[in-house]
Amino acid sequence: MAYRAELDESAGVGVRRVLEEQRAHILSILTSWEADPATSIHRARQSCKRARAVAQLLKPAAPYAAMVENGFFRVIQKSVACARDNESLVEALDFLHGGTAESPLAESVMMLREACAARAAQSLRKDHGTLGAQIDGACEQLRDAERRLARLPIGGLRPGDLRRGAGRTWKRCVAGYLDLEPNSSAVSFHAWRRQVKYAYNQTRFLAAVHPLDVESPLRELAATLGHCHDLELLELLLRDQSDELRIDTHVQRLRNVIRETLQKLHGRSLEIGRSLFLSHGAPVTPAALANETVTGL
Repeated sequence: MAYRAELDESAGVGVRRVLEEQRAHILSILTSWEADPATSIHRARQSCKRARAVAQLLKPAAPYAAMVENGFFRVIQKSVACARDNESLVEALDFLHGGTAESPLAESVMMLREACAARAAQSLRKDHGTLGAQIDGACEQLRDAERRLARLPIGGLRPGDLRRGAGRTWKRCVAGYLDLEPNSSAVSFHAWRRQVKYAYNQTRFLAAVHPLDVESPLRELAATLGHCHDLELLELLLRDQSDELRIDTHVQRLRNVIRETLQKLHGRSLEIGRSLFLSHGAPVTPAALANETVTGL
């Protein structure tokens, strides 16, 4: 079924079903990860994030269940994190190349991409045994989790409980936005990104039972902040490890382009955040966005 709560099922049944579907999906991906490591790891991590977003909806009404399931999927997500960071550098360069019109600089971007792709492949080969052991361990944990999820004690969960959980995430998004400025640290933008990603996935999950017209701007905001995070990783690499890439052309100019691109992305993310989280200078609450004609909430 789709990644969403359905109108014809109780809140507890919907949460349990989606968590189980994500568990089974992650297990299916990881059991055949060697066929396409980069894609498999990316898809598994995305499913972990979706599961964690649903688990966090439980915090107001079932805090222990929320802690257990969020922690479980976080562990699975971290088990493949080392391989994902190298791929993020390649994706950052693909994004950067799309906005680089100057021919010599665009050529340097592609040279750097080739170097980063080779570095990612080499790292994957070097860490293949360790990563394989981590994934095998994750698969074992995922199999063991099937019985626990089937008995998840959330039978009394109500749709209003899920709405309160979503409101908790929304408040964190608002607080994150209010603390940011265009020159805020990468850490601050990344922390905001995590909450925005949770809000986006929770909005998707609740679309049928608690429709809000914010899914599209949340998706754009999450993607924009994702590009920021990848470019920050690339900037760190160029600053601290450029010699390892065996390139010596336009490194400083590339770093300047990255900084300029980050400034634009930060500005765009704050612009989207203003439209989502502020109204006439005051924070926007989930209740203000809700369609109050929807029944059963």
